[in-house]
Amino acid sequence: MPTKRISRKKLLKEPDEFISTTAKALQFLRDHRRKVTIYGVVAVALIAAGLAGYSYLRWQEGKAQVIQQQAFQLYQETFNTAANPEGQKEKYRKALEKFREALSVHGWGSTAQVSQIYIGHCHYALKEYDQAISAYSPCLDGPFRSMALNGIGYCYEAKGDYAKAAESYQKNAEESGNPYQGESMLDVARCYEALKQKQKALEAYQKALVKYPKSRLADFIQWKIGELQG
Repeated sequence: MPTKRISRKKLLKEPDEFISTTAKALQFLRDHRRKVTIYGVVAVALIAAGLAGYSYLRWQEGKAQVIQQQAFQLYQETFNTAANPEGQKEKYRKALEKFREALSVHGWGSTAQVSQIYIGHCHYALKEYDQAISAYSPCLDGPFRSMALNGIGYCYEAKGDYAKAAESYQKNAEESGNPYQGESMLDVARCYEALKQKQKALEAYQKALVKYPKSRLADFIQWKIGELQG
């Protein structure tokens, strides 16, 4: 069927859809100029506030990292004062305060978790095991989970609570891809030995040997297996 032709003259007389829509938009802006202006100002203010907030948080994080570096220096100095227990203790105290200061400046994200971990380390070194556990615990849900589990395990072991220590070490031993997995398998075995659970200790050492047959500790593990079997 032939298409019905529309004359150019008629087309020019009909309203253009784009032009009509644009005209309506312009009319809306004229009629609601004040509201549109207010909304625009609010939007710009919100964007500016967001950028300012982000910049402030970045500044906070940078400041916290500078304080952390000061704390790391103090923490490292403790290894040079091992012959002087009181002097070493004082260094740990100073490092602890610096890590707390860093945490108070920036209390979220991985930077804050680094502060938390080292607060735990300092408390552990000072034999303040409950405080160390409290410091490590917030890091159980984050990138330093394996380090926190390891620290918590050591704290419970130092307190003589070998069952809870084994529980913490076991979590690390079961979670692949963390740097403490092999060490934690041996820690579990050691705790079972302390609990006089010979069979569980033996099984833990055997699992460690199967997992890491060429480990630098393989000879030690084989010796422990022989000792427990004997």
